Amino acid sequence: MTRFGFVIPTYNEAEIIGRTIEGIALQRSPDGELVPRDSYEIVIADTPGHDETPRAVAQAAARFDGLRYSVVSEPARSMVAARNAGIDHLLDRQSPVDYIVSGDADTILPPDWLSAVEEKLAQGATIVSTAGFFETDLWRRCPTLTRCYIEEIGTVFFPQVITDEYVTAQDRPLFTPQLFRDFGRPVSDCAFVIESGTYRKLGGFRPEFYDAEGQQEIPAVGWPFMFRAELAGIDIAYVEEPTYETSARRLLHEPEALFSGSSYLGEIENFRSQNDDQYAWLDHFAPRLNMDALRRYVVKNYVLQQCITRPERITRNRRAFGSAAEELMSVIAAWRYANPQPGTREIFAFADELTDRFFDAVVHALRQSNS
Repeated sequence: MTRFGFVIPTYNEAEIIGRTIEGIALQRSPDGELVPRDSYEIVIADTPGHDETPRAVAQAAARFDGLRYSVVSEPARSMVAARNAGIDHLLDRQSPVDYIVSGDADTILPPDWLSAVEEKLAQGATIVSTAGFFETDLWRRCPTLTRCYIEEIGTVFFPQVITDEYVTAQDRPLFTPQLFRDFGRPVSDCAFVIESGTYRKLGGFRPEFYDAEGQQEIPAVGWPFMFRAELAGIDIAYVEEPTYETSARRLLHEPEALFSGSSYLGEIENFRSQNDDQYAWLDHFAPRLNMDALRRYVVKNYVLQQCITRPERITRNRRAFGSAAEELMSVIAAWRYANPQPGTREIFAFADELTDRFFDAVVHALRQSNS
């Protein structure tokens, strides 16, 4: 019986999907043997484009004897619809898979990833969040940017090897991966696992929207599903090691999305049009980037938002809030009383309100605890 079903949405991913399939096909057990091919299946949920992604999938899969894969087509330009099409393919059958693995086309899993996840599942977990970072090559090719992160943000976005190489004894990083140990790792679409029964119990992935009119779909499925799980009292296990690696292409192609609020974005765009080396231009402008928006992102999504569905995280991590801890607990308790079953849009909006109110207190408290 197939235990794991990997669901990977694609849209014009012919160039990169082969590496992703290879990472899955080379998963190994703790004794170093290849994971049996009949224990998992890969489903590519493809939104038809112009680069013949299905052909690239077939070519990649042909390299591995016995690899089980399917390509299902989903015409809607929606990451949620694509994932649902892939999951329906796995569950609407006489012998459905035991576990659904949500993946991305540009995410590379290390060989021992599945074994680490299975260990958590064996301990009783029904949802497993895993750690991952931009490709290591990004940080090495952009040393100036890496230094800016260390000084302005911290090491929360670094794989351990980059922290070891670039952080000195004199550095006092503001945000570190300790945040994930303290507050839980938000469930990323790139690589998380759900037991099929739990998936059904929680109503599966479903479209949610940033706006009340239902025009701006929230492209992610991980965080909305995480909110529903935690509100239902289901704990999410966390695998810190090994870490997956995801392409830096979004950062390289769309820095505006990450560095929103920087007064230099127009200049970056002009420079980009004149230089083919995207790593070079990003590193060139790194010292002049305004990191305020990124700091806010970390406080909102990795600290305060995590406390809305699990207020007890405040009590367990008072060092992150200092004298504001009691006030924060009171504000969240009042909001939860008024909103016993909030949707994702409501949680996102409330997290923004909390960040407006408590951002300075959290940054100050973390600086104090790290000094």
